[in-house]
Amino acid sequence: MIVNPQLFNYRLIIGTLVIAIVVLGSYSFSNYNSLKSHQEFIEQETLLVQNELNEMIKSYDDLKINNNAIELEFKKTKAELETALATLLNSKPDVTLISKYRNQIATLKKEKTKILSQFESIQSQNALLQDEVNNFSIKIESQNNQLLTLEKEKDILSQTINRMVSLSTANVSAIALDNLNSRTDIKTSSIDRLDNIEVCLTLLSNQFTPEGNKNIYVQILGPNNQLVVERGHINFKDTSFSYSGMTVVNNNFDNIDVCTKINVNSKKSFKEGIYNVVVFQDNLPIGSTQLELN
Repeated sequence: MIVNPQLFNYRLIIGTLVIAIVVLGSYSFSNYNSLKSHQEFIEQETLLVQNELNEMIKSYDDLKINNNAIELEFKKTKAELETALATLLNSKPDVTLISKYRNQIATLKKEKTKILSQFESIQSQNALLQDEVNNFSIKIESQNNQLLTLEKEKDILSQTINRMVSLSTANVSAIALDNLNSRTDIKTSSIDRLDNIEVCLTLLSNQFTPEGNKNIYVQILGPNNQLVVERGHINFKDTSFSYSGMTVVNNNFDNIDVCTKINVNSKKSFKEGIYNVVVFQDNLPIGSTQLELN
């Protein structure tokens, strides 16, 4: 059998080309599928990063922070996330860009966790401080209540001591006088004829009362309990009052009879009825009586 070398060579070349075309076709098809899979992977990863960025931005919106410095830091981080999301949406995604934003997301998550941990620590410290403040306030309130109680006890004790050392009275009387002349007064119950009211009493000896001059004040109060004669006003530490008459006596540990005549210059305040006459040593009432006028 005679083989034509030229025909054999043609067949060999054609066979080689067919094999090359098949190999190239297979490679191209494989490369196309690989590129398609890679593009789908990029798109899927881009979508995942976008979702993660959206979730992180929303998580910052849901945070309730009552600390200005931390709130400012979170606003700054949120702005960075929004910038990254906008860039990702407006750029052609690739592996480098996706990797960059994944790293940024991981870093920001760590920073958020760290800041929240610091905030919780601050909140715990603030809670402890608030408890201490509350406990201190309770102690202060308790001390104030004790001081108020002591003040009340002191006032009661002071009043008791004042009563112990003050003079006491007996035979307190008050009469209305009609002044006939400079030497003669007659008793009256008529307001029209009233010129003076004379108040007399006995100051009783008290061994606890310090020796010396004592101020004795008299108030004349009308039926409406208002002062009808006013001669002056006196102020004390805690109280003050107006008086109708005043006299000074010297305490020498003996019973003392005292009378004071109170001039009635004006009768405008006088009305028919019962008048109360109250006697004071300084601001402490020590006796009283009544007087009827018509």
